[in-house]
Amino acid sequence: MQFDAWLNGAWEEHATRAAAVAARIADEGLPLARSDAHVAALMRLAHHVYGDHLGRWSEGRQLLFRLGTSDPAGPAAGVAQRVFDASLALAGGLDDVRGTLEPSERIRVGAHAAGALAERDAPRAGSLLRETALEFDTASLPNSDPACRAIAINGNDIAMSLGEKLLRSDAERDLMLLGARIARDYWARAGTWLEVERAEYRLAISWLKAPDFAAARRHARRCLDLVREHEAPPLEWFFGFEALALVERALGNAPAAARALQDMKAAFERLDEADREWCRPTLERAWRMAPAAGAGR
Repeated sequence: MQFDAWLNGAWEEHATRAAAVAARIADEGLPLARSDAHVAALMRLAHHVYGDHLGRWSEGRQLLFRLGTSDPAGPAAGVAQRVFDASLALAGGLDDVRGTLEPSERIRVGAHAAGALAERDAPRAGSLLRETALEFDTASLPNSDPACRAIAINGNDIAMSLGEKLLRSDAERDLMLLGARIARDYWARAGTWLEVERAEYRLAISWLKAPDFAAARRHARRCLDLVREHEAPPLEWFFGFEALALVERALGNAPAAARALQDMKAAFERLDEADREWCRPTLERAWRMAPAAGAGR
């Protein structure tokens, strides 16, 4: 098996079998690694499964050390090991070495630690996320710096993971919304219109679950405005109309929900077969969750 195929499979499986994926990184993934970039990619996976999913901070750090001393490891793996090791130590309350790092790496450590703590300690995760965003704003780093992207990614991941929970504490609700807002702000700096559009979608879904339906509608419409402005591919239309359909249903606006559902279905029909396969459950779920008069198939 080639490295990329193994890594893609591990990421696809990690959410439901995190412990199993974690156990295979060194035994299966590392023997396939042929470059410095491969090792850095394994470190990212290791940090995510041992941190975000398992909370096994010390074991994760041990694996990072093993990866970092492997033959293919080079400068990129060195940076990844330094950042991810410090993040696991910070999140686990084991050590805080941020003061020894240069600003970009220090900010990335805080952002990744916030992501790892989101479902375990929402107040602390929120403090770390705010702190890293403030530090980036005062550090005079360019928007192209990896720290900006790290803040955006972790904000989005926090909002998504907390949004998927059936029940949220008040602190988790606040963190979900904070993550979504920060993701939107920092994707506007680090990304393209596509990342910003998707961040508007995430804000719509987050406010829907907060719940604040008026705010959710504003962001769903902003998402679709960007889709129209950039003549986006069908996948972006599909999810934009999903958000709008669910929001209009929540507001009790049956005709608007029906129109959005029909537009969502039309976008689905324009997807290629590979995208249809994984989007079909979303379409079916939206139809069940947002039934509206005149929305028959």
